Formats: sequence, C-alpha cells, structure tokens
Amino acid sequence: MAPVYADHPFTLIPTPVFLLKSANPDAKTDKFDEIASEMANVHNMFVRGLNSIYLQAPHIVPSDEKHFANYILAFHNFLHIHHHGEETQFFPEVEAMAGIPGLMEGNVEQHHAFHDGLAAFKQYAEDVVAGKERYDGGKVRGIIDSFGSALMEHLADEIPTLVGLRRYEDKMGGLEGAIKEEAETSMKKLGLMGLVPCFANLDVHYENDMWINWPPAPGPVKFLVKTVLWWVMRDVRKFGAVDRTGTMQPLYAIPAETKTQG
Repeated sequence: MAPVYADHPFTLIPTPVFLLKSANPDAKTDKFDEIASEMANVHNMFVRGLNSIYLQAPHIVPSDEKHFANYILAFHNFLHIHHHGEETQFFPEVEAMAGIPGLMEGNVEQHHAFHDGLAAFKQYAEDVVAGKERYDGGKVRGIIDSFGSALMEHLADEIPTLVGLRRYEDKMGGLEGAIKEEAETSMKKLGLMGLVPCFANLDVHYENDMWINWPPAPGPVKFLVKTVLWWVMRDVRKFGAVDRTGTMQPLYAIPAETKTQG
C-alpha cells in the first residue's frame, strides 16, 4: 500500500503569491500578497501538524503514548503562542494603523469558536503525560472532530482578510514591521526546543519550491534546530510531517501494512 502523508484530512492553504504567479508568471505581488502568503505558510504548519496527529492517533503503540502526547502539547503550544501574539500584538497594531477599532474582531471571534476544543485537547494530552488518563487514539480523534473544522475555517479565512488590508494601503506603512515584530516575539516564546516541532511540519517544497528558503530565520538558528536539537527531540518530532531536510515523509505511526521499506 502507498505510504501515508500529512496532506489530509484537512486541506492545505494555497498562498496568494503562488495563486497569482500560477495564473500569470509575470504578475506583480505587493506586501499584502506577501504577508498573507507568509501567514498561510505558518497556518499550513498547523494544518500538517493536526493532520499528522489525526492520522497517527489510532496507531500509537504503548511505548510511544507519552511521546505522542508531548507532540500534541507542542502543537498546542505553537498554536496558542501564535494566536495570543495576534490578539495582543499584531491585530491591535493593524487596527491602530487603519484607525478602525474592531477591524480584526472577526478573526478574534473565530479564535473563540475552537477555544474549548483546544483546551480539552491540551488537558487530555497533559493527563496522558502525567499518567492520569489512559491513551486512547479514538478519543484524540474525537476531540479533534470537535474543533478541527472551526480551526481550519479560521486558518483559511485569515488569508484573504490580510490581503484585504490593501484597501487601507495608505495607512499600512508599518504592516511589515508589525508582523515581523510579532513573529520575533512568538519565536522567543517558543524557544529553540519549541521550534523543532514547528520545523517538523514545514514542507519547504510546498508550491513547487517557492518557499524553500522560508522562514527568514537566522541561519544559525535553522542549523541548530535541524541538527543538534533535531536529534535531542527525536522522540517528539518523529511524528512530524517532514524529515530533517523539510521534505514530506511517510508518517511514523501508521498501520504496518502501509509502511514501505527503505
């Protein structure tokens, strides 16, 4: 049988830059297309991460249960830091630039739609790690089913929202700086160890290698994450969608009959 990859059941988000260039290779892009595309790349790490959890959840062996629960917690931590940074830093700055209080409130409201499901997801994983709950792959999938669609809708909807800021173009001179500042803050909160599970769901070959040099993190950081820390955190990142080079790989915990040799 064919190997299983983290490209389903939830759908990856095409970037505005890719869509424009696919329609017309000579098309000009602007900062709104580019910022929205960077956000889509971040969101696609969440999509691959949740796909990898959903697909592998029923097949986790006892010796990997706590490692997998820690992988779930790493996913939750990354998502929580990202959304907290948006709500407390990036969105308020956008609203201040536009001079329209509440401009991004729709995005914040979408965060609330999946908050309880994510909280239950985190609590269950914490309880498995602590030995308070027995691991149950069906329960993991059930919790994801309770919030997954709302989360995916939000991740997709935010991209055209960012492109749509073009209507306030004359007020958005600080947009690039605002998103860069928020990204740097989030990276610091994640820490180097926290970046490993993120890079474990970053397909650098997505959209015909268009994003092969993304993200624009310092070279030494990428090197450390993909070498020393990659191996230090092998019990967690092995569940990720990609290998150390950022290439999509067959998922680790899949039914034996679907695994391939080599």
